[in-house]
Amino acid sequence: MGNVLRLFVFCLALAAVGLTAALTQLWMRHRAQARQTLAPASATVARADLEAYHSDQQKALVIVVAVSFASLLLVAIAAGQRPAPVQTRDSLARSRGEMHQVEHLARTAVANEAALRHEREERQRADENLHIQQLLLNQALGEKIRLGRDLHDGVIQSLYATGLTLESSRQKRAADPAAADALFERGLQLLNDNIREIRAYIHTLSQSEPVMKNGFSHALSTLLENLRGDRATEFVVRIDEGSAARLDPSQIPDVLQIVREAVSNALRHGQAAQITIRLHEDGARLALLVQDNGAGFDPDTASRDGHGLANFRARAASLGAEFRLDSQPGSGTRLVLTFPALPPAV
Repeated sequence: MGNVLRLFVFCLALAAVGLTAALTQLWMRHRAQARQTLAPASATVARADLEAYHSDQQKALVIVVAVSFASLLLVAIAAGQRPAPVQTRDSLARSRGEMHQVEHLARTAVANEAALRHEREERQRADENLHIQQLLLNQALGEKIRLGRDLHDGVIQSLYATGLTLESSRQKRAADPAAADALFERGLQLLNDNIREIRAYIHTLSQSEPVMKNGFSHALSTLLENLRGDRATEFVVRIDEGSAARLDPSQIPDVLQIVREAVSNALRHGQAAQITIRLHEDGARLALLVQDNGAGFDPDTASRDGHGLANFRARAASLGAEFRLDSQPGSGTRLVLTFPALPPAV
């Protein structure tokens, strides 16, 4: 009967160690999945997940080792309870064998845990590398999209204005050589400005830096003057300087590019005689208005033909702005952008 009891205790110890190892693995897997589900994909979060995983592994290892030694102690106690007052050599040998088996089981459980920990670490490092590569890829793709949008809204519109200025110079050559020469010089100046602008892109600089030294209003005036050329279009500019002071420096390039694209469209496609640009406060936000009395267009059709409206919406999203564009053929175009502002100066 004593041997049956010892065998039962031995089996119970084996089951306890195995069950403990399995439960700790399930617990660690559940914790890792929960962290990956709740946390966003970033290098910082990946490192934090790795540290948390290492901590969970240490806890699990301590639990498995503790249960293994407790089982070993239990088997040893059971082996010591003998019905006969005198132990034979065979019984002592059996007891030692059982203790060796429990010890071997504990060592095996620890070795398996170490191997599993190494596998988990390798997988975690691979996941972290994938996260970092995805972040770099997203960053490169975003930069490519931003560069394409800036080239479309900035350099292309500036080149278009330069081309119109040179074309006007050619048309006036016969009737008014002096005015034609002035326009030609103006076209050369615009070309040089375009070269500087493209060079700024190549060096990953902001194309707005050269004109922002004298403030937003001056930058806007320079932009409008470059776009107008020799047209008789009237610009009605109403910039509240207090509102301009509440522009975040990071917002200014997008605001200028939106104005540039809207004005260029009004001149090129709408043949507008008057264009109004207004910036004012709207509570805790700023409101930008660009309105013209040109030919207007159908926004649904235009959204399929070019990048202009898509770029408007993308820049509005980057500003956290509400974007509204109203236009129809023969009725001009009205663009309104409402976006967050810096707190008023005290």
